Amino acid sequence: MGYIKTIVRYQAILLLILIAASGFLSISCNNSVMHSESIHLKNNEWKASDTLFYSFNTKDSLSLYDFYFEIRNTTDYDMQNLYLFITAYYPGDTYSRDTAECILAAPDGKWYGKGMGKHKDNRFLFRKGVRFRKPGNYIIAVNQAMRKNLLNGISDVGILIKKQEN
Repeated sequence: MGYIKTIVRYQAILLLILIAASGFLSISCNNSVMHSESIHLKNNEWKASDTLFYSFNTKDSLSLYDFYFEIRNTTDYDMQNLYLFITAYYPGDTYSRDTAECILAAPDGKWYGKGMGKHKDNRFLFRKGVRFRKPGNYIIAVNQAMRKNLLNGISDVGILIKKQEN
C-alpha cells in the first residue's frame, strides 16, 4: 500500500511540474506583446460622446510594432461595420487623428470573427510597422464614429500592440 502512495505522490509532483512548465512556456512565447488592454462597455452600449482611453509607456524607439483593434460584438449589433475615430497623444504634447473601419459581418449578414452563441471576437490590423519615436507615455483615445448616437451590441473594445516578427 505504501508503494502505491509513493507512485501517486510522484505522479502528482510530475503533474505539477508539467503544469508549471507549460505556464512558463505560454508566458515566454507571448513576449512579443508590448501592450494589450480591453475596455468593457456597460450594457453593450457605446455613446458617440463616450471616449475610451488606453495608456501605455514605452522606452523602445527602434523596434517596429503592429497595432490592432480587438472588437467584441453581440449578434444584437444591427450593422455590418463599425467606424472608429482614433486620437493618438505622443510624448511632447503632439497628437494625430485617424479613422478606422472594422467590418464585423459579411453583406449577407453572416458574422465574422470567433465565438459561439451571441458574442463574436474580431481583431483588425490598424497600423503595421509603427515606431514609437520618443520614449514615454502614449495615450490612445477611441470614439465610435457611426451615424447613431447610441450603438447597441458592442461589448468590448481593446487594443493590442505586438512587436513585429522578423
